[in-house]
Amino acid sequence: MHRLHLICVTVAILLIGSPGFAEQGDTEVGFRLLWVTGSASSAGTIAETGSAVTLSSGPGIEIDWVLWPLDELTVELAIGGSAQPVGTSGGELGGVDGGSLWRIPLSAVAQYRPDLYGSFDPYVGLGLVYNATAYDESSEYESLFSDVSFSNDLNIVVQAGVTYTLDVRWSANLDLRYMAMGTDATFTGIDGSTQTLGMRFDPWVVGLGFRFRY
Repeated sequence: MHRLHLICVTVAILLIGSPGFAEQGDTEVGFRLLWVTGSASSAGTIAETGSAVTLSSGPGIEIDWVLWPLDELTVELAIGGSAQPVGTSGGELGGVDGGSLWRIPLSAVAQYRPDLYGSFDPYVGLGLVYNATAYDESSEYESLFSDVSFSNDLNIVVQAGVTYTLDVRWSANLDLRYMAMGTDATFTGIDGSTQTLGMRFDPWVVGLGFRFRY
C-alpha cells in the first residue's frame, strides 16, 4: 500500500507540473487501440472439479500523456482498459465460460529518446503499472458460485516504440510493452466456502494510435 501511495503522489506532481510543459509545446496527448496478447492458467484447480481458471488475449484502448522534463528524457502517464476472456480448462468445468476480466492499468514510464533527426522518433522505457481489475461474471459462473473476484496488482512495464511525425502537431505511434501482472482469483461457493487461486498474466501489449502535441 505504501508503494501505491508513492506512485499516486509522483503522478500527481507530474500532472500539476504539466501546464509549464504545455506552454513550451512539450506535452503530447495520445490515443491508442490495443491488442493484449497472452494467456494464463491458475496454479491450482477449483475445489474438487479439477478445473483450472484461464485468461486469454483481448482488445483494449488507452489514453496517455507524454511530458518532456529533458530533451531526451520523457515521462509517459497512461490509463487504459482491456477485456480478457475468463474460462476454465480440464476437469468437470472444462470449457465453461467465465465472463471477462477488465484490466485497468495505470502506468508511469520513464522513456529515453535518442536525439535522432528525421520524422521517426524511437524510444525505450521502463516503469511501473498498477493493474486495477473489474470482473464481469458470466451466467454460468453465477449459477456455480455466489461470488468471484480478482485482486489488483503493482508491477513493472518494459516499453519500446516509435513515433512518426505527420506535421507540427500530429504524429502516429506504434508501441510495444511487456506489462507484468499477477492476480488472485477468489471463488466463493454457494455454501459460503472460499478458495483463492494465484495466476500470472504477463501480456505483450501492442498499441497503434495518434498523438497531438500542444
